[in-house]
Amino acid sequence: MAERTWKDKVIAWGDQGLSYQAIVDRCHAIGKTKISKSRVWHIINKDYDQLKAYIPSSILNKDNIKPIFDHILDSYLDDTQKKVVELVKEIKDKFNENLSVSVIKRIRKELGLIKSLTRYGHSVRLANRAPRIAFCQFHLDKGTMFTAHCFTDESMVQVNSKGRFVFVRRGDAYRRVLPRHKHPACLMIWGGISWNGATPLVIIRRGTKVDGGVYQTMIHKVYLDWAERKYGGKVLLVQDNAPCHVSDSTRSYLMKENIESQMKKVVEAQGAPVYD
Repeated sequence: MAERTWKDKVIAWGDQGLSYQAIVDRCHAIGKTKISKSRVWHIINKDYDQLKAYIPSSILNKDNIKPIFDHILDSYLDDTQKKVVELVKEIKDKFNENLSVSVIKRIRKELGLIKSLTRYGHSVRLANRAPRIAFCQFHLDKGTMFTAHCFTDESMVQVNSKGRFVFVRRGDAYRRVLPRHKHPACLMIWGGISWNGATPLVIIRRGTKVDGGVYQTMIHKVYLDWAERKYGGKVLLVQDNAPCHVSDSTRSYLMKENIESQMKKVVEAQGAPVYD
């Protein structure tokens, strides 16, 4: 372990088997002239990792301590956004103990639960999980690399989006306040990704309704040229089942331009996996 302070040196000397007097002499040599043998003993034998366990004095029945701790931990394992006031009521009803919000927060800290920013991920409905796993397993076994697929979609982005944190000097309340518009400027962007790179982005202005005609114009002006340059036109256009993607006019346009596309969902109405 790297030595960071003089106390680390004392512990290292103790591990080397030096006597307390020898360690005291070395401490004096590095300028720590007020170190005694008893101080050296305390430094070497102190357990820095073991902290005294928190036992709330407001829990009257001491037999309830572990069950209450377990209940709080299980509650946050089931619901990471559990409200403290709900736990106060649950503990009152289940254990007949009156705990304050601050005590619950202290127990939460003792259990190793920390505050963290929420992150969101894509969720698949339970009914769709088995067919999607079958779809993925089929292509894994088949060795499909999706090297000739272009996955496309639209997404709404907010202009000048702000983060959740600011860095200001202590007491500078003014700079903590940032403007927030009720209706921020937003843009819809269409684009695609593939093995050979991404398509150019198409910016769709606010208020533009993306119907079959608008979508076909984007494909004609952006996608066709990109597909020809990257794949010589031999690429599969993958898209979801948005109305503008599956309308009769769009299907006719794709057929006329000889654009191969995959518009089925991974899960069909019958619940069977799609293999095309």
